Amino acid sequence: MRYFFECGNFFDISLAELSAVFEAYNYPKDSIKRVSNTILLIESNTLTKDILNRIFSRLAGFIRYGQIIDDLDSFLTPYLERKKVVYGISVLGESDIQTKDIERLSNEIKRGFRSEGISTRFLLPKKKELNAAQISNNHLLENGFELCIFEGGNGKMYGATLGIQDIESFVKRDIQRPSIDFDMGVLPQKLARVMCNLTGLKEGIIWDPFCGSGTILMEAAVLGFDILGSDIDLGAIESVNNNIGWLSKEGMTNNIKYNVFQLDINNIERRVVKDLKNTGINAVVCEPFMGPPQRRVVSERDAEELLTSVRNLYVSLFSVINEISRRGFKVVLIVPSYKSKKGWLTFNISQLVGKKWDILNRKYTQGDLKWKRINSIIARNIFILEKR
Repeated sequence: MRYFFECGNFFDISLAELSAVFEAYNYPKDSIKRVSNTILLIESNTLTKDILNRIFSRLAGFIRYGQIIDDLDSFLTPYLERKKVVYGISVLGESDIQTKDIERLSNEIKRGFRSEGISTRFLLPKKKELNAAQISNNHLLENGFELCIFEGGNGKMYGATLGIQDIESFVKRDIQRPSIDFDMGVLPQKLARVMCNLTGLKEGIIWDPFCGSGTILMEAAVLGFDILGSDIDLGAIESVNNNIGWLSKEGMTNNIKYNVFQLDINNIERRVVKDLKNTGINAVVCEPFMGPPQRRVVSERDAEELLTSVRNLYVSLFSVINEISRRGFKVVLIVPSYKSKKGWLTFNISQLVGKKWDILNRKYTQGDLKWKRINSIIARNIFILEKR
């Protein structure tokens, strides 16, 4: 069987996330093939739709996934047993297909159904591609199908959507959670999910040593991880407790264990290090405090000061992690880049962590794992580390 996955805005991050999750489910990442800057193709005789649904439900870097259609007539045949079919057509990625071409194909499908006495309703995409709200609100996947068209290596390919990203769930956790501190800078909900997935784990304990209001911990909890959070700010600890309690009441977590506590990573007591070692932590996932949100290009001096602060936090953190970790221990972290008047400035993570750690980025993709919005002053560089 062949399946397609449509990537979000950051192709290399999406590819790395899917590869890491595949490995977590003991499927080879080599079965993932790049078709374009938008589409990944998976060919497997062992992957079932149930497993694919479980994998897709964990992901944050993808818009939809589906099954490749080799013969359109054979695909449409089962729908001839219905009295009514709701369907839509989407063109994914760059293509020379125009709206008029979508309408022409839609009419051909409609005529075929009507000749069998089947009522139809067609959803026309606003920009060649149906969005998640259109698919969800019209119960498209339950009442019919979404036919996707995209460019393959040897011409156009067709696919039937099996799953669409649960945008509402991400938005709900982002907007409706009871505690958030915009002044401290907010990690995007989807990026937090991606970072948890980049650990290549399905279960275990994730520690966020700079947890803030708990965005990473929330996403880890939704994925089923037990979570440990710490922060120098007592207000952050209260925020995490509020947010995790809210998640539980909303039914988004299932019997996960969690603990949060105040911790200054630069002044950590030996007993705390011992407790951390005995906790059985499987991975660290974190974004350090990177300074207040920047609205204009910073001076070279200010950028260096901000980078020095982040570097010092990581030096202290790794002095602890090196004591509590074992071979195979994972760390997924963010190193910032600041846009200064002399260009983008950052620092080299490999020089900081030394020879005890492998950087796995190139294991999953040849591109940079960089999360950056248009006109951003701060870019987030994601690194996946594994203890040797």
